[in-house]
Amino acid sequence: MATLQNIRNKAGLLVAIIIGLALFAFILGDLMGSGSSSLGKRSVAEINGKGVGVNDYLNREKALREFYQLNAGGQNLDAELEKQIQQETWRRLIRETIMERSYDQLGIYVSGDELKTMVTGDQSMGMGGNPALSEPHPIIRQMFSNPETGQLNRAVMTNYFNSLDNPQFEQEKRRWLFIEKEIIDEKMNQKYFNLVKKGFQPSSLDLKDHMTEAGKSTDFAFISLPFNEISDEEVTFTEADLKQYYRDHKESYNQSPSRTFQYVVFEVKASEKDVETARYWASQTKVEFARTPTNEIPRYVNGTSDEPFDERYYTYEELPQNIRDSVYNASEETVFGPYRELESFKLARIQDVQMRPDSVRVRHILLSLQAYGGNKQVVTELADSLKGVIENGGDFNLLALQYSADESNRVIGGDLGWFSEGQMVTEFNDACFENGKGELVTTETMYGTHIVLIEEQSTPVRKIQVATVVRNIFASDETNQDYYNRAVKFRGKATDFEKFTEQAREFGLDPRFAPNITKDQQVIPGIEDPLQITKWAYTSEVNSVSNIFSQSDEKYIVAVLTEAQEEGYADMESVRAEITLAVKKEKKAEKLVENLNAQLAGVTDLNQYGKANSKNVGEATQIKFANTYVAGIGLEPYVVGAAMYLQVDQISAPLVGESGVFVIAVTNRNEPAPAEAEKIAARTRLKFTLESRSNYEAYNALLEAADVQDNRLEIFYN
Repeated sequence: MATLQNIRNKAGLLVAIIIGLALFAFILGDLMGSGSSSLGKRSVAEINGKGVGVNDYLNREKALREFYQLNAGGQNLDAELEKQIQQETWRRLIRETIMERSYDQLGIYVSGDELKTMVTGDQSMGMGGNPALSEPHPIIRQMFSNPETGQLNRAVMTNYFNSLDNPQFEQEKRRWLFIEKEIIDEKMNQKYFNLVKKGFQPSSLDLKDHMTEAGKSTDFAFISLPFNEISDEEVTFTEADLKQYYRDHKESYNQSPSRTFQYVVFEVKASEKDVETARYWASQTKVEFARTPTNEIPRYVNGTSDEPFDERYYTYEELPQNIRDSVYNASEETVFGPYRELESFKLARIQDVQMRPDSVRVRHILLSLQAYGGNKQVVTELADSLKGVIENGGDFNLLALQYSADESNRVIGGDLGWFSEGQMVTEFNDACFENGKGELVTTETMYGTHIVLIEEQSTPVRKIQVATVVRNIFASDETNQDYYNRAVKFRGKATDFEKFTEQAREFGLDPRFAPNITKDQQVIPGIEDPLQITKWAYTSEVNSVSNIFSQSDEKYIVAVLTEAQEEGYADMESVRAEITLAVKKEKKAEKLVENLNAQLAGVTDLNQYGKANSKNVGEATQIKFANTYVAGIGLEPYVVGAAMYLQVDQISAPLVGESGVFVIAVTNRNEPAPAEAEKIAARTRLKFTLESRSNYEAYNALLEAADVQDNRLEIFYN
């Protein structure tokens, strides 16, 4: 049976990919609702009018965290992964809540027999002509397949599932149930969106329009008058014009909630005094380090240095360039340093010298403790027994195939190939490099007990083990307090935006901008932990200055709120500048249309008119509906659309485009009749295009209808 950790690693990777794909496919928009929920702080979210309780949310987060921890072998998760888990919990909550409602309405479910087939595969289906159903789910294949051959090991798979009922593997069973739920959710999701996809079929009109866009082309002559031919001073408008434009285009000003603020950063840096303190410490330690007996050095380094003892052996070329000449040929009592390397001072001395190979080739048999019920004695006795068999002429390859828990190389006799020193964990590395060619040794690592056969070694060279005492340069409490005092002084005088800007200038700080920050935004450049600042921004008035935010990466931040955009329609004053520009453009267009109508009255040939009146007449050739770019003009979708349907040699009325006003005359149109094969191919392409958009558009429609309200800031970040 393969080791549980190997299985965890394989499954964890694919489950992460599936989760990631699910999020990519369905969560492409802003998942955060806005406004305050009527349920208050009792609910983390409101989805489809129903509240999601705090305990429900926290239980989901706990289950996801436990899954990640089990995949990591029980190790604690770092802060970055914790943030990802929190955000992923939220996304999964929304997706699952929305989709479960849809499943219930349509009666979509996965039966027990269906789940069994997905997990183990139905080999009879392969013989019946449907090999796809004979194979288990990709997650299962990933868990129990040999990566070298790609072959599914059904015996290992069976042993794994049989072991889950053993109370000893209770944690592993919980982990499997999480994976099983992912498989079920994926299948339910697939069923739902397959139904949706069947409704996204191209009609005959769709096909006709598509063929028109793809095949039809037009040549046309044009006269253009850009908007800048009319100066701003030549147009007049009233407040009523602005209000009318706002009413007519109100939907364009529908907005999501966001906040914009500026902030300054007081980044704590070590002072010259701090640097000198670290240098002095290293100098004082040098004498004690030199007097330490060789056999005591590892313990001394681990108890004194800011970095643990490095057990690796180095050639001359592998040593850092700044110390190799001083250390490589020095006596074991000589201490080099202190020398500065980046943000630390170091002392170095030789700990040991050996003739060691640069690289080795080995085979191994891994005996996993988990595979033998956690019984160490059984594993030790088996290792001794197997070693004896091999020493008496037993076939290492066959024994590896039968007993090794390392699925990555078991079927090739445990062959790890060539590797250099330092690539493997310390215990395994030392067993390979401290013993000679042809030797058979056993060693213990975190993975279990290894029986190692050293097949080949490169020629031994002189290598040294360097003991290094490291003293990191860090800002002292006194320095930290100095920076905090600066931040306090700044905040005391920066009481509004104007004074904030003034103080930033006096302190020599460049304000940084954080525009359009949403409630769920996880990353703000320059801010390590943005949630507290986001909470402040959403509960403060514009022009207010924040208190001092302390960051764990030794920074102090002060911010000023410059803009608060609420959900709904932007008020007219906040978009007045944008509306004013639009109204000016409309007024200029009216004048240009009037001018062109007067100039072209009675004209029947645009090119002839251009020659007679010294007007520049442009030529656009091979213009297609699918591409609205016209050389010399730019993107003009309205003009191109008109050109597709205007009669040949007919002069158009003035057309208001993106950059000016145009008059066009179609000179040629090519409308090839598509062959039947082209129609079939076009229908296939159009069908694929519609189906490829179906998941995204259907889910976003469900998401919009769900009216998600997010209360996490109010509940968790007070």
